[in-house]
Amino acid sequence: MNRLLTANFARIKRSKLFWILCGIIFVFSVLLLPSVFIGRIDSIDVAMVVFVIPAEIACAIFISLFFGADYSDGTIRNKLIVGHSRWKIFVANSLTSVICALVFMAFYVAPFVIIGFPCLGLPTAETFKTLIVGILTLFSFCTIYTMFSMMFENKAVTTVINLLFAFILLISGILLFCFLMQPEFIPSYNTDGGYVEIPNPDYITGAARTVLKIILNILPGGQAIQFIFGAVSPLYVLPIYSFGICALCTAVGMMVFEKKNIK
Repeated sequence: MNRLLTANFARIKRSKLFWILCGIIFVFSVLLLPSVFIGRIDSIDVAMVVFVIPAEIACAIFISLFFGADYSDGTIRNKLIVGHSRWKIFVANSLTSVICALVFMAFYVAPFVIIGFPCLGLPTAETFKTLIVGILTLFSFCTIYTMFSMMFENKAVTTVINLLFAFILLISGILLFCFLMQPEFIPSYNTDGGYVEIPNPDYITGAARTVLKIILNILPGGQAIQFIFGAVSPLYVLPIYSFGICALCTAVGMMVFEKKNIK
């Protein structure tokens, strides 16, 4: 396992794509800071928890191409020939992907630590809790991308699938969040011109609301949207779903990879 991780990290160190993505995330974070200073973004707390979105998109690109190169270059086959078991290869790749995600996060947070904290003050304790939960959400994204990257040998196909999933998960999260945030009552005026509040016909109630909340919490994109716009469910609930996604995708990916015919 150590040899597999060492080999992966040596490749990452030499990867131009990895450092380019780190640079893009860093620049994105720097460009976001002025919006906090001028008040376009409410606070540094909100800006910091945005990290999940650029980091997960960067992970979708890098993980797809990095592990796809293992197939195209014959590295996977060589690892099997020298005696590495398939489950060790899969676990090593999963650990590599989450380490990359942490590095991407670090490059996003760095400008806030260097510039934002001295000028705007430290974030609240709640924000630090959200950051920790956000890391687990980012890990769930990584396990999804790793699963697909180990299932398909063509890195172009894998990249398209992972990027599609990245945006589908985010868009689904936005839509579900909008449905759930509809107000229960909306303003109206009666025939006398008086102001009254009436039930909102678009407000979702009962079992349908419970189901939508569960789906929103399960989807990593739904969790990411809640970090930015406010949690629909208690924050401590989200890691449970993240661990579930990580366990499920790791199990499915490992089973498929174990039976895969490596060319």
